Amino acid sequence: MLSLCSQCESEPIGLALRRILLQPWTIFILRWNWKAALLSAAIRGSLICGAVIPHGAAALRGAWIEVVFRIAIGGCWGSLMQALRRARPAWMAGLLLALILPAGAHTLEYAALVFGGATHIRSAMTVSVLLSAGSVAVNYALMRRGLMLTVEGAPSLGSDFRGMPIALWTLALSIGTVIRRSLRRPR
Repeated sequence: MLSLCSQCESEPIGLALRRILLQPWTIFILRWNWKAALLSAAIRGSLICGAVIPHGAAALRGAWIEVVFRIAIGGCWGSLMQALRRARPAWMAGLLLALILPAGAHTLEYAALVFGGATHIRSAMTVSVLLSAGSVAVNYALMRRGLMLTVEGAPSLGSDFRGMPIALWTLALSIGTVIRRSLRRPR
């Protein structure tokens, strides 16, 4: 049987994907990331509510559908990121998460909004897609730094919040360094 690899330093991406495919119950149910679900629902629900509130009370139906959807999918999304946080090469895991997760999630999200009879779906989807662009990268980076995890021995959500400013600052500095280096390269 494959290990959960919750404490391992790294593993090849092929092994990580195999573990996910062979242990979906463990990855997506037992290791369901409630922290990601909570924050995803709160942030996206608030932003979408703000985007659709000018359209009246009927448009808020989409915001409620979004909150319920994000609780379910956000926890699974977070669980998948958590399972791939130690995969190597990290760039490949990050690329996989950046492409596959949003495409799948937004397809399901659109279907949930249509099926739920939401109005102003375009506004809700626009906000959601824009938010996804940055949230995958930030969440993956935080999980690689040991934050926002729900595995055994993971810190509390309060502890995660206390560690986020430094982690986000370090991430911003890293991104700035990459941008500066790319601008200095001779063409």
